[in-house]
Amino acid sequence: MARTYCTLCISNIEMCDVSAVECSDTSVKQWSLENIPVEIFLHICSYLDARFITRSLSLVCKRFHEILSDITVWRSRITKRWGNEYPPVPVDTDAFDWRLACVCIEDQYEFWNKKDVQMKPILKSDIHYAAVNAVHLMNSGLLCVSGSRDRSIVLWDLSNVVNDDTEVPYQISSDVHTGWVWKFASCGETVYSCSWDTTVRSWQLTPSLQPVSVFQCRTAVLSLDCTANLVAAGTWTRDVMLFDTRVGQSEVSLYRAHRSAVLALSMFGNFIVSASEDHTLAVWDRRAEKVLKQLNLYADKGKVNDVPMCMSFSNNLIYVGDSKGNLHLINPAQGQFNIVDSYKVGHSAQLTCVQHGMGSILTSSTDGTVRISTPTQRPETIAVISSQVGEVTGFDYKNDILVVGGTHSALEFWLPCSS
Repeated sequence: MARTYCTLCISNIEMCDVSAVECSDTSVKQWSLENIPVEIFLHICSYLDARFITRSLSLVCKRFHEILSDITVWRSRITKRWGNEYPPVPVDTDAFDWRLACVCIEDQYEFWNKKDVQMKPILKSDIHYAAVNAVHLMNSGLLCVSGSRDRSIVLWDLSNVVNDDTEVPYQISSDVHTGWVWKFASCGETVYSCSWDTTVRSWQLTPSLQPVSVFQCRTAVLSLDCTANLVAAGTWTRDVMLFDTRVGQSEVSLYRAHRSAVLALSMFGNFIVSASEDHTLAVWDRRAEKVLKQLNLYADKGKVNDVPMCMSFSNNLIYVGDSKGNLHLINPAQGQFNIVDSYKVGHSAQLTCVQHGMGSILTSSTDGTVRISTPTQRPETIAVISSQVGEVTGFDYKNDILVVGGTHSALEFWLPCSS
């Protein structure tokens, strides 16, 4: 009954002139929490942010909680702001978390739209002495690891800086690899690093960087991903190697789906998606032990396909950034892995990293910028960060904390200002 009432009210809310509403029952002198018309209540909500409504207003009384528990309220709110642009692919409307999506997209839009007052940048250019190829946030964003062509890994403690300190404590582990440190991935308290020295190494961060295991690959390792027990490594010589941390340091599986170096990996469920310098994406089915699908990326029909450089998997969507600055959306639903669309997101050179969530898409490029866009069918730019680290090699973003690595041997931290 409440759902029907809310739905009818939502569909007519724009017809409601709040100033003209009168109470027909003369015995009621004023509105209260128990009798305020739903359409008036929702009109008031339209001026409040979704997080406040969810965390505070919905807890005021049982009636507010019932009204705001109706998914139609949140779906309508998203539709009024973004039309049919969000979510960017069709979803099961009953199963989709419209309230969480609404909170995320409003939060991120507001946060990045006011980045100049919401965030403070801190540049660190005197620790590494070569290009910083890899950065990775852990522990809710309060710990950061950075890896460089100088073969070192640095552990950064951001907890003090978040609390308005100006110094970023760090620990340097020199020559942890004998080649360039290229990528990081983590599961729990364990972080994995890969290198041109043909190894993947695991480390514990308790409290400093402590070596655990070494996984030997056949050639330089350029891409990396992990789940609870599996580590996948993409190599210079086309291989994707799988290691199971429960059974030792030897590979448990190897496959070759490409004709050139594997530049990016994403592992989820029974699938591994790999991006290669041979201009293709390959979807490997681990159970069937075969290539399920191979994809070519075309930003412009009829032109040479682009090289996929980076990849992000989250919320059952895959975004791929290419060598010409384009972003491609892939829908893996039902194992189809269909290319939905390709976008220009404002970069003038190749993309080096992409990361997305329910509230935003972040992309970086060798043009020296990080761009934040809406996660809609046609992404809109919310903010642009012109980094001081040179060509941006990569970034990581977690809990409103952003770290950027670049070719000028530097890192740039963007941290929320204390309120």
